[in-house]
Amino acid sequence: MKKSTTAKISKVLKQSESKLLKKSNVVGVGIGKKIKGGKRTGRACLKVYVEKKVAKERLSKQDLVPPWIAEVETDVVEVGKIRPLASNRQRSRPARGGASIGHYKITAGTLGCLVKDKKTGKALILSNNHVLANSNEAQKGDSIIQPGAADGGKNPKDKIAELERWVKISFGNRANTVDAAVALPLNDKDVSPAISSIGIPKGTVKGTVGLVIQKTGRTTDHTLGEIQDIHATVRVDYDGKTALFRNQILTSAMSQGGDSGSLVLDQKRRAVGLLFAGSDLVTICNPIGDVCKLLDVQ
Repeated sequence: MKKSTTAKISKVLKQSESKLLKKSNVVGVGIGKKIKGGKRTGRACLKVYVEKKVAKERLSKQDLVPPWIAEVETDVVEVGKIRPLASNRQRSRPARGGASIGHYKITAGTLGCLVKDKKTGKALILSNNHVLANSNEAQKGDSIIQPGAADGGKNPKDKIAELERWVKISFGNRANTVDAAVALPLNDKDVSPAISSIGIPKGTVKGTVGLVIQKTGRTTDHTLGEIQDIHATVRVDYDGKTALFRNQILTSAMSQGGDSGSLVLDQKRRAVGLLFAGSDLVTICNPIGDVCKLLDVQ
């Protein structure tokens, strides 16, 4: 942003902050770039953060946020209820998406979300093969603990589920589509359909270049990113063994080790992909449609 533009918005922000914060549903204000239709426009604007977006006809006149304030464009962004954040690495019942989890023999990954088994109708925990199935080394029925072992989880004290099924990872030159697995909770009351800092997912959507996305993970908590490629072919290093993945979603850096298994969603809370790999510069996700198809879940 140009200094002159930022200075102008800052002045308007200072003048209107108190009035904006008095509006129903507004939880914050700031300065950023306008997002329209899930895409960044590049235009500097005054950000108005609301707990939940509400249809204009349901708001009183005094609670409406004008599209422009003193010749400065506004952007209303839904951010939910802002609270002090609890650690995603602790034991929690019910456990939500974003929590530390893993096969009892691995360190720790992330509980992505709950999905429904198309055949039985039962709720299953979704994460990666390398998180729940120990990179093909596990057996059906193995213990899944929450939190993961790296965060103090012990088997059987912290057992929350049993491994149900997984998509095998092929190492070498044979291409993979997903790194995914599901586990059956011991008790439905031990898990929640909500994702920490995001809420309950609302369906799925195909990723598009430029789409602004979000996730909550065990290590970096709630982060935002942007899709840069939806046809990426990448080689992924699994502790010395290499696996090739095709047609992957490549995003800006939004994760670190331990975030594997996080569900990636757009700003409307629609699932886009399943995070499974990355570097200091990028994050890689499996398209959610392929994950659901190959695991026979929805």
